[in-house]
Amino acid sequence: MTKLTRQVLLVAVLLLGGNSLNAQTLEGMPKETELNRYGLTLAWWGQAINDARRNTILHVTSDEQNVYLQSTSGILTTFNGETGRRIWSTLVGVADQRSFPTQSNERELLVASGMHVHSFDKLNGELLWELRSPQFPSASPTVSDTQVFIGTVEGSVYAFNLRKVRELHQENLLPRWSLMSREWRFKTPKRIISPPIHSGNTVLFASERGTVYGLSDLNKELKFQFETDARITTPLGSIGEYVLVADENSRLFCLNQSNGRTRWTFSSGSIMNQRPTAVGNHVYIIPNRKGMFALYLESGRVLWNQPQATQFISASDTRVYASDFNGNLLILNREDGTVIGKVAMRDFPNRVVNERTDRIVVSSSGGLVLGIREIQAEFPIFHAHPERRPILPEMASDDEQAADEAPEPGI
Repeated sequence: MTKLTRQVLLVAVLLLGGNSLNAQTLEGMPKETELNRYGLTLAWWGQAINDARRNTILHVTSDEQNVYLQSTSGILTTFNGETGRRIWSTLVGVADQRSFPTQSNERELLVASGMHVHSFDKLNGELLWELRSPQFPSASPTVSDTQVFIGTVEGSVYAFNLRKVRELHQENLLPRWSLMSREWRFKTPKRIISPPIHSGNTVLFASERGTVYGLSDLNKELKFQFETDARITTPLGSIGEYVLVADENSRLFCLNQSNGRTRWTFSSGSIMNQRPTAVGNHVYIIPNRKGMFALYLESGRVLWNQPQATQFISASDTRVYASDFNGNLLILNREDGTVIGKVAMRDFPNRVVNERTDRIVVSSSGGLVLGIREIQAEFPIFHAHPERRPILPEMASDDEQAADEAPEPGI
């Protein structure tokens, strides 16, 4: 699709009401007084480009900088995660084509749509390159500093050389000659069930058959192979040197990412369909009909269980935010899981599972997106990548500032 065609479609969506808000939609927004009651505030709100009469929001994701909304029509809208300013929008691939949630690093945003992987500049939406996958992707792609990894429905993982991909794009040879940038392929018996995880010089992924593989990212040399006796259908979780694996026998395994050794195993008593999420020293899991469990990362020991929680949303230093059965925003004490309060939010069913920062991001099916934070948290907590937090100016006290501004003796 040409650039002109993309622009025409975006203009058409706007003219059809893709940027309009009606009174009924606004009535569903949480009241500031209700949020303030629990120490929260509505930091910003925005509207994604979307014709709500025929399309809905399919995916809502975020990273340390931005929030991304993807509609069923294929339109991607990007907001600044702290101000809510709409930065850029674009149609990804062909309209109404199936896509996967975004994946990003510090510079690039990747979206798999149909047989193609698109990379955009996070700041301005410029298309950096477009790669054609040899097989249909089965999950979002993963990008490291040097490679792109794509898992597919027929069980293969492909590694592409990122430098070569960029060179081919500059020469206008992509996506037609995508195979020229391929470094290796590793075949497994079943579908790859989640985005590959890249850590150090190891890439990890799971086959639906029940096997987790750890390969050298350079030459696909097998470093380890972890076998379960049940299928794996839940995406892998990870934090630091740990990878979290849930199988259909209701077990959660915590493995060392470099060698695949089991650090601990937890039996939840019910299958876990939601990805295990780790923040700080805690792991959060949602077994079916058993609420949320908080486990210690180091040992797998249970810290608490909250039966009302149905989905992890985010965590601050003292709180965990979750969904409940009625679509409320559930506010929990992070130490013991007790309920601090609830905020009605059933009109915003799309919720970011945010293990990167403490921000709460939700959206309506029509594309109204809210950014919520704790009142005193003017700057976000960077859980997963603290090194990405911008350097903040040191704030002096009023007394120190007055002393600095006072004239020197004799002046």
